[in-house]
Amino acid sequence: MIELLILDVDGVLTDGTKVYDIDHNVLSKRYMCKDFTAIKRFIASGVKIVMLSGDNFNKQMAEKRNIDFYCSRNDDLSLDKSRYLEVFKDKYGVNINKMGFVGDDYFDLSIIRRLNYTFCPSDSPRIVKSNSLYTLNAKGGEGVLVELYDMFIDKEWVLEPTEEAVADLDKQEVSSQEMK
Repeated sequence: MIELLILDVDGVLTDGTKVYDIDHNVLSKRYMCKDFTAIKRFIASGVKIVMLSGDNFNKQMAEKRNIDFYCSRNDDLSLDKSRYLEVFKDKYGVNINKMGFVGDDYFDLSIIRRLNYTFCPSDSPRIVKSNSLYTLNAKGGEGVLVELYDMFIDKEWVLEPTEEAVADLDKQEVSSQEMK
């Protein structure tokens, strides 16, 4: 089944809202913690997770959560996320047919159109919904990965890991260590 799940960030893990300062620097974004727990559950179930975003602002968040991060904006500012499929195939040893992607916006279409297993939040534009295999009920930033993980369990695409395995992954995150 799916061995590598590629996640867009803004509009999937967040509602897509960015708070800017007067100089147009991003100050904050809002994430749902339950989605990060779902990511740990995916990993503990044997699914590799990577984040692929056009916004490098998300890199530090991913690093603090031990998730490999890739910024899809090249030096030419291209947003073609599909060019990373060969990189992922080589680095993670996963056939493209065993990759899944969760995205929400127009700039995700290049990769959505190349993969068999694609998912999008319910508040995605119609063109994304019509090109994705599954449209989830959750809106971006409102438990998209929680719902997706439950779908994987229901379809028996993964087996539920132990609570200890998920807790061990949580303990390894810098973000968790910084909370004490």
